[in-house]
Order: sequence, then C-alpha cells, then structure tokens
Amino acid sequence: MSSKESRRRSNRRSNRKQKQYIFLKRQSFSSTTTSSVVTDDESNGSSSSDDDQHYKYRRGEYIKEYKVKRHIFDGTFGRVLKVKRRNSKTYAMKVVRHNHVESAQSEADVLFHLKKKGLGRSFVELYECFHHRGYYCMIFERLGPSLYELMKFHKNQGLPMTLIRSISKQLLKFIGQLHDLKIVHTDLKPENILFSKNYKFKKGQNDLYLPQDERIKIIDLGGAVFDHEGHDCIINTRQYRAPEVQLQCCEWDHKSDVWGIACIIAEMYLGQLLFQTRKNEYEHMALVEKITDQNFPYWMASNARGSLKQQFTRSSTNGKYYIWPQENTTKESIAKVENQKPLRELILDPLLRDLLQKMLEISPEKRISCHEALHHKFFRH
Repeated sequence: MSSKESRRRSNRRSNRKQKQYIFLKRQSFSSTTTSSVVTDDESNGSSSSDDDQHYKYRRGEYIKEYKVKRHIFDGTFGRVLKVKRRNSKTYAMKVVRHNHVESAQSEADVLFHLKKKGLGRSFVELYECFHHRGYYCMIFERLGPSLYELMKFHKNQGLPMTLIRSISKQLLKFIGQLHDLKIVHTDLKPENILFSKNYKFKKGQNDLYLPQDERIKIIDLGGAVFDHEGHDCIINTRQYRAPEVQLQCCEWDHKSDVWGIACIIAEMYLGQLLFQTRKNEYEHMALVEKITDQNFPYWMASNARGSLKQQFTRSSTNGKYYIWPQENTTKESIAKVENQKPLRELILDPLLRDLLQKMLEISPEKRISCHEALHHKFFRH
C-alpha cells in the first residue's frame, strides 16, 4: 500500500474515533441505501437537490466518456447516476459528496486491492475513479436487487431453506476470503448483499418471489479496515453489531463480521430482524443476553467502556448478568425484552440453530470463523 493510501486511511481512522458514539440506524433501501450499483428499481429522479453538495447533472451530458442516462437515487454519500459509455454498455456512476471523498477513496483502495487478488467475482467491481468539476466519481458494474429487497417482498415470511443455504454459503465464503487478506468489512447487512443479475424476482411456489440467479456480490466497503489499523471504534448498523463492539471491551476483529453474518442468516429464516432494537445500547445488550441465552463473560463486562460497565452484576458462574431494566426504561422496551424468545425457540431447524449458536457466541474468542462455519453440517445437509 502506498504512503498516500496509508495517510488517507490513517486520517479516516482518526475520524472514526471522533464518531464512535454515533449509532447508525437501519436504512430503507428505497431512498437512503448506500448501494453502489444500478438496479432495475430505478427512479426517474431529477437534478434538483436541497443539498448543494450533490452534483448538479444534466440528462444527456457527458462526464468524461460516460453519457448520463438517468438519475437513480441520492444517498448520504452522494448521487448515483446510470451512465453509458460511448458505444458500450451501461454502468453505475457514484458522484461523491465532498465530505465523503475520503471514505470513497478508501473503498476504492480496498476494491482495487481485492481485484488484484482475483476476488472480483465476490465483490462489486469498480472499474475506474476520476475527478470531474471538483467531484470524485466512481464507475461501478451494474448489479441486481439487494437481499433486503427480496425479504421486503415477503413481508415477514422467511425464505426457502435451499436459498438460505445458498446465500449463507456464498456470504461466508466471500467474507472468509476478505478475512484471509486481513480485512474486516464492518458493515454487513442485507442492503449490502446484491444479486449478480440485473433483473427482477420471479414468482415461485407459495407466492414466494425468488431470484432467477442466486449468485450474490458484496458491496459498500467504504468502512472496511485492515488488521493493522485501529479497531476500537463503533462499527456496524446496530441490529448487526457484535457485543464486543457495543461494549468496546476490546479491539474487535474479523469475528465481528461473523456475528453480523449470523444476524443476516437468522433474518432470512425468520423474515424479520433477529435483534429488533432501535432504542439504545442498553436494550440491545439485554436482547443479546436473552436471545443467545448466555451470560456475558467476566472479562467483557469488566472491560466495558462508559456507562455500560455499570450494568453488570456477577453471576453464580464465571460470567456476569446484565442488569435489566434500567430505572428510566420504557414499558414498551421492558415488554419487548421479557417477551423475546431465545434462539432455541426461534430457529426450529436443528442444524441451522446449531450453526447460529456457534456464530453468536458472545465471546469473540469462542465464536467460530467463516471458514469453520463453512464446514458445519448445515452445509452438507
């Protein structure tokens, strides 16, 4: 990695630490997804924007050799346009807002690194980056709809087990490859898993809408970090965030990705979020203890940062109980945790349940890796 890239990533780590207490909310794909690619779910859009940082485009204009065909959507990172190269195919152009250039450049560094390592089939392909009128532009391949869109079609109905197995196997394989290169994704969620082919779902049996091609690709590596970088800030969207990240009890590593994948697999099975929390970290940790049916290891509770450290009491074993509820906890939140079923009651398939239990070990030291998960009996069934 060049010294310029190292300085850029070092600056981004500094920015991460300043933002470590800003918790992310689950976003709706329809308007605010961070997807980098063009899908069939396109919007006519317009060039107007309340945010002056967005690039003001004109349909039909050329940006370098790319002709603007259509506006796709605006996100916090910038604006995505469907473009066509002269006498060639169409692409997705991400025109990055000025205050997100550093993250976009970091994503480009990682994607080009993965491409050199032969992992272009696993992750979204980035063809080139350039500057246009002071804006940083990225040219991506076109991909299909997201896993989140697929699950949205089914309205709280789980996916077929064959499809769950197929997507889970690919996801573990691809992220395992990322981990082999000493890189952690840090933001795995259904919105960042896209089907490879750019067409809509077909209607199958029992009113299920299924992808015509089950192959997936991983997107949004703007937050990816290498092992040698600092790992002490808050990462992930809350519902997919590992307990060691939330507690900040240690430097997280690739095992935090494993936790996120387990949440995604469970969501495909259940048709809804495994950890349905949007309130705060206190409710989140209470749900972690209730769903996994585990005590927090003593070392994790003792090393927790901030006010969370005060929310544990020693159990009769070698762990600690999480004190719940707090004095100011709402009745709604108390009822949610009290009525929450544990994993053993939520996941009826015994092989899938066993896999998820191993991937959802509260202690990252006991949590299995992606490669170990791929050898589980669930994938040999």
